[in-house]
Amino acid sequence: MIIKVALSAVIAIFSSMAFADTQTFTIIDKNGQPVSNAVVLVDKSLLTKVNVPQGNVVIDQIDKQFVPKVSSIEQGTTVVFPNSDNIRHHVYSFSAAKPFELKLYSDKERPKVTFDQSGIVTLGCNIHDGMIGYVVVNNDVQGFVTNQSGTVSIDIDNAASEQVETITLRVWHPWMSDNLGAAQTIELSTPIKAGDITLDVAPPEPEKKEKSRLEKRFNRLGA
Repeated sequence: MIIKVALSAVIAIFSSMAFADTQTFTIIDKNGQPVSNAVVLVDKSLLTKVNVPQGNVVIDQIDKQFVPKVSSIEQGTTVVFPNSDNIRHHVYSFSAAKPFELKLYSDKERPKVTFDQSGIVTLGCNIHDGMIGYVVVNNDVQGFVTNQSGTVSIDIDNAASEQVETITLRVWHPWMSDNLGAAQTIELSTPIKAGDITLDVAPPEPEKKEKSRLEKRFNRLGA
């Protein structure tokens, strides 16, 4: 479903050049809060420069977390998985776009994986259930990941965008699902102006932890 978004609180940051085309957007959830780790997908024909696989991308493991948690790469990119923790990790994925397994290894190893199919690859660690990461592998589009403030800057080709009345972006976040088909479609009128883009998502409710036998006993006693 295409959602037309009213851009508000214009926050475009232009350089001193008269025809600057870098647009900065802030992705917010339906509660008005900024959304980090959202991936904004843009047709490559609308960009002034297109990324091509160059060198290796790094996804580290720090404090039992994948860093960055969400990565957007081009199809054919090789990713290095160092381990900066002082404990071993076991990295794997069952995703159709790239099933793989890196068996238990320490900080002395830097295994590599080449992502040769487009789609979303969900990363996990067999040893630490709380370690979850995502790799968005792009082919005909390019992805830009929002920072901790929910913002992302995109170099849009003004000449290309002015040939049409609207341009279409797609925005994906792990709260939606692990399938790119769940990405929200955003239609922006041209000429493009930066601003807020609201996603129809909100943080998931925290899981209710089962009370221990001791806690249940104290509750029965009215403590």
